[in-house]
Amino acid sequence: MKKNTNPYILLFSVWGLLAIISAFIDLPVMQKYANPQSEWAHFMEAYGQIPGVMIGFFGVSVLLRLNKFEKNFKSIASGVGLGILTIFTSFMLWGEALGQQVGADVNYILAFVLGILLLVIVQAWFRRVPDGTMQEYRTFGQIAITLMFVAGLVTVWGIKIPWGRWTYRDMLEIGDLSLFTPWYLPQGINGHHSFISGHTALSFCVLPVVLLFRKNNKRYSIAWLLVITWGVVGALSRVAIGAHFPSDVLFGGGQTILWFLILQRKLLRVEPDPSTVVNQNAN
Repeated sequence: MKKNTNPYILLFSVWGLLAIISAFIDLPVMQKYANPQSEWAHFMEAYGQIPGVMIGFFGVSVLLRLNKFEKNFKSIASGVGLGILTIFTSFMLWGEALGQQVGADVNYILAFVLGILLLVIVQAWFRRVPDGTMQEYRTFGQIAITLMFVAGLVTVWGIKIPWGRWTYRDMLEIGDLSLFTPWYLPQGINGHHSFISGHTALSFCVLPVVLLFRKNNKRYSIAWLLVITWGVVGALSRVAIGAHFPSDVLFGGGQTILWFLILQRKLLRVEPDPSTVVNQNAN
């Protein structure tokens, strides 16, 4: 019997093909479709990262709720670490909500106070939920906060800084399109950060939402459709406004999806197929 094609192989084959194509179409696409005055893209630039940060915040809030504060170093250290992460993500969330992405004069003291208030409210809410119920969300919490930091921050800036690719709108601003470089040619540390797209990476950081639903369930399928749609809309907005080339968003979103699949495979408990267990017992 012919084996079915592994969906992951198919997915990354398509992604690889798009990466090759983008090397040839990056600049023409921007010249035809980019509009730095696009209102919907400006809205996404200002607030499009909020859902991804929010998922990270709720993820680490679950872990903080589940942490047992006992009188030993490991318990205290993990509690302090989780507390700092929760405050940071809550502060980051309010910074985004107050417009830091579009250069608004953000009152960071207010953002910090609101962040602490949100942390207290959410923890009070979570502590009304029984321990057994909260335990069901542990893996969601682990994947959500790890994905946000590893894919949304560390990987993005680990590539952005040394790659040094000019954005299309920066080239338009100085009137020199000869500064365009294909994605596969890093330019070194020069203060330009087009490759890869951080906004797109954080747009796809909503992926852990699917873990809140059971597989092979209508809601699970709807959740997948919604999170992928949100990620794609976030990616398109970056191209529409001239902030990123197609290859920038392709790699920004692609690496987030890859990290999600890795974390899911490593941390998600997979229940054995009952038929497999029966066959093993029969043998």
